[in-house]
Amino acid sequence: MIIDIFKNIILNMSLMVLIAYLLTKLQLVKTFIATDTADKKRKLAMSVIFGLVGILSTYTGIRVNGAIANTRVIGVIAGGILGGPIVGIGAGIIAGLHRYLTDIGGFTAVACALSTAVEGCIGGLFSKYVKKHEKDSWMTIAMITTLAEFIQMGIILLIAKPFQDAWNLVQMISIPMILFNSVGVAIFVKVFDSVFIEQDREAGDRIRLVMDIADRCLPNLRKGLYDRKSLDEATEIIRSHASVSGVAVTDRRMILSIAGSELKRLHVYQERPLPQIVQEAIRTGQVQIAEEADARDDFFECLTRLTAVCAPLTQRGEVIGALVLFISKFKLSHEVEQEFISGLAKLFSTQLELSQLEYQKKLRQKAEFEALQSQINPHFLFNALSTITSFCREKPERARELLIVLSNYFRKTLQSEHYMISLSEELEHVNAYLELEKARFEEKLVIREDVPAGISCIVPSFILQPIVENAVKHGAMSTAGVGKVYITARDQYGVTRIAVRDNGSGIPDSILKKLRGGTMDKNSVGLANVQKRLKSIYGEPYGLQIRSSRRGTEIIIRIPHKITGGELLETRSH
Repeated sequence: MIIDIFKNIILNMSLMVLIAYLLTKLQLVKTFIATDTADKKRKLAMSVIFGLVGILSTYTGIRVNGAIANTRVIGVIAGGILGGPIVGIGAGIIAGLHRYLTDIGGFTAVACALSTAVEGCIGGLFSKYVKKHEKDSWMTIAMITTLAEFIQMGIILLIAKPFQDAWNLVQMISIPMILFNSVGVAIFVKVFDSVFIEQDREAGDRIRLVMDIADRCLPNLRKGLYDRKSLDEATEIIRSHASVSGVAVTDRRMILSIAGSELKRLHVYQERPLPQIVQEAIRTGQVQIAEEADARDDFFECLTRLTAVCAPLTQRGEVIGALVLFISKFKLSHEVEQEFISGLAKLFSTQLELSQLEYQKKLRQKAEFEALQSQINPHFLFNALSTITSFCREKPERARELLIVLSNYFRKTLQSEHYMISLSEELEHVNAYLELEKARFEEKLVIREDVPAGISCIVPSFILQPIVENAVKHGAMSTAGVGKVYITARDQYGVTRIAVRDNGSGIPDSILKKLRGGTMDKNSVGLANVQKRLKSIYGEPYGLQIRSSRRGTEIIIRIPHKITGGELLETRSH
């Protein structure tokens, strides 16, 4: 008889392990185990599930002297350890009540029913302890089960009557039930752990794949959805790295890009009715799956051989298009693909939105440059005309020459659509201005220019002229003697250093303070304008450097050789 008990319990223990594996496939169980806090409905559902496991063990047990040798403890203790006290007690009550009802009046019915509830409670009480001591959980679970089985045997001895029958029963079933149920509960719980550890590993691999694909596609997505070459490269990256049969990207009107030999017949950049699955994803904002399509649908032929999984692409909360993956048709579950495409679509949406924000920033930057430059042109024109006016009566021929210089200067300036120009072009602007000023002040103004021929860099247009004008008007010509202005340029450590120095009496501290604090008067647009433009293009470290004393002022600008912002702005200005 003892051998039969051993065989039955081993068989039941194997059955419990199989049930444990099957339970890990239930979405309700997976969600419950993966969630730290579960609501009452889920706890009740888990109590029922583990209670049913206990009930099954009652039916598969073997009858011994009016009692049942079984593995019921595996279901109720495992339920308590995995789900906590409520689940453990609930499963124990359900399985225990069933045990009583199946053998009402039996001499161990009450004892076994009560002990089953107690064992579920024990599993729940030790739930947190087991999770804290995860490294030693095998031994811990086995010891908890052993304790629970000893308590069960004690309850049988205390409640079951006659005592001699109870004692004989305990002698017969105690060793196989304590030994195998202890191992069975440990294996049952570990099956859950191993399955979820593997799921976590797979989820981690999917996340890494999503991040890797998103990182590889980032340079392409920066150009938005409508750069065909970049988008085609991005879809091919997805197809090859995700190991899918095909990829398609759409906006709300048409298919924009495809990758994969199975999709070559699809119509790209043609305004046709979007495939039904794409329309559903755009309408609902949710991942959609399609195994087939109507004969008029563009995906009809593809879906005879493949399955489409489609996720919406969003921007600022609104759906702007869809990402579609085509996978093998013969799969029992598409859950992995759903999670993968959902994560990828979210990352793509974020990157596209950032790309749009960056583009809008460049447009605002361009508008700001236009506004600042529009302040300089009239400012320069006003000063130039004032100079020419002084010649009109005494030297009309010279005034005529200067008007020609001014008209040629503005013709060239107005014809240029560029916001970033070469240093040599900028110096032409400066020299045109200085020719007007030298005509006015004659021998009282001396200009020295030292810019080696090998120096070549790109600068914002009209960036030097206001500095030179300030050096002439408020520096050199504010002295009683001869005013001098020096313009120099040198390449130093990846930047071009351009300096404008005068021999004036210096800039008052109050003006310097306002300039550095950005609080210059609205009518004083020269140096303040230059300061804003330099910081806007190159960043805070590249603002004006001003050295001023009673012996003169030197203003320095530094132009980095890498001018990403300027290049972008230049591209947008065409």
